[in-house]
Amino acid sequence: MTEFTRQQLNDLRNELQSAVDAANLPNITIDVGNCRYSGGEAKFQVKCTLEGAKTREMIDLEYYADLYNIDINKTAKLQGEDMKLSGYKSRARKKPFVLQRLRDGAEFVCTSHVAEQFFKKAEEIRDQPINVAKAQ
Repeated sequence: MTEFTRQQLNDLRNELQSAVDAANLPNITIDVGNCRYSGGEAKFQVKCTLEGAKTREMIDLEYYADLYNIDINKTAKLQGEDMKLSGYKSRARKKPFVLQRLRDGAEFVCTSHVAEQFFKKAEEIRDQPINVAKAQ
């Protein structure tokens, strides 16, 4: 046998993830991601994140929230579930915003239109009344 099968690579990914989890490194999250393979060679992506550090998606969300006039701290109810914005995928052109369900932490994607509709910043009201001259 000179070539990997999908099942072998799925099993290998699970074994790698369990071995990394068993290492029990403090304050570090390690995820074994996608795999590219050709014949008898395979490459796995490995992502390491320090606990409390902002991910690239979170940093991008803070940047694009200002452009779309979106409140990133707002909680909205979509399809009966409480949701919060958790990230922005700059390379996803149709559904760039990432939503997180507060009940269990599951993540979903949505369009910029949906994000603007549910997470738009409240408009500020002026403190001073506007003087209107009466027509005589």
